[in-house]
Amino acid sequence: MTKELKQRNPLSLIKGVVSARHRNEIEMAGYIQALGVLEKHFFVYEQRLRVMDAPQIFPDGEVLLDAAQQGLSQLQETVEALKSVDPKENPQEAVALVKGAEEGYRLLVQLQDVNAEKQREFEEAYHQLEEEEDFENLFEDG
Repeated sequence: MTKELKQRNPLSLIKGVVSARHRNEIEMAGYIQALGVLEKHFFVYEQRLRVMDAPQIFPDGEVLLDAAQQGLSQLQETVEALKSVDPKENPQEAVALVKGAEEGYRLLVQLQDVNAEKQREFEEAYHQLEEEEDFENLFEDG
């Protein structure tokens, strides 16, 4: 994962906001506002996740979608809880909440990794099919 992409992932964003508040780089109002922006992004992601269906040929797909939903819920709950915690005043509680977000993010990444692996498998199978002589002959034979 590139550094830029890592910096955009939800866990890094949560950690960045909490850390900035802990270091007094942002005021409490800005901290709450940043958490609100994260909530909006999670809401959009939740809507996308709800309309995803696992292909019938992938029996573990529903389990992964459920795990991703659980992970997203953990991230949402963390952001909601962080709104009532000032990392500057209570860093231990903020750290404990962020650790919960790490588990939720791990579940989301699991879905992303499986999707990427399935995409690679599909591409490999397609390229293998393209290379076979019979595939090319299908178009010539009509």
